[in-house]
Amino acid sequence: MSLPAVWQVRNFVQSAADNCTENSHQLSYWRIDDFKLKVYNWDNGGTTGSFGFRSYYSATNMTVDCMLQNVDLAKLENSWSKCNTTGTEFRFGLTDISLTVKETWTCPESPGVVFNANATGRIMMHGCVDNDSDKGVESDCNLMELEMAANATSSAQT
Repeated sequence: MSLPAVWQVRNFVQSAADNCTENSHQLSYWRIDDFKLKVYNWDNGGTTGSFGFRSYYSATNMTVDCMLQNVDLAKLENSWSKCNTTGTEFRFGLTDISLTVKETWTCPESPGVVFNANATGRIMMHGCVDNDSDKGVESDCNLMELEMAANATSSAQT
């Protein structure tokens, strides 16, 4: 059985979970940690900086790293950014310090089935340490790890 042409051009996470299909139909969650948030000249309206994190998703039993450097953080809210593993993407809201993660994956024991899940959470900020840098004042912020339940997991069969 082959995937429709629209799915063949997309990349999916290949699940590392035992019983992948069974796990994909159960309640799943993301554990997000190792946050990195640096913003240059934030006190004066600056939005250039770096944002990243490590994400573990229970349905796929996969951990991925997501990192963007020297970007306009204010624009990350409006488009999906890719993580280091295909099939995992995120949006970051600088205004409300929020994170949306979505993942698309397949399971070896279920050919022709594609699973999707997403979740959004607010990140607690413990504060920032400001240092002078060649780009201006660098605010290096400490963010608390979080867990997010997947809002929806669905599958489509060809």
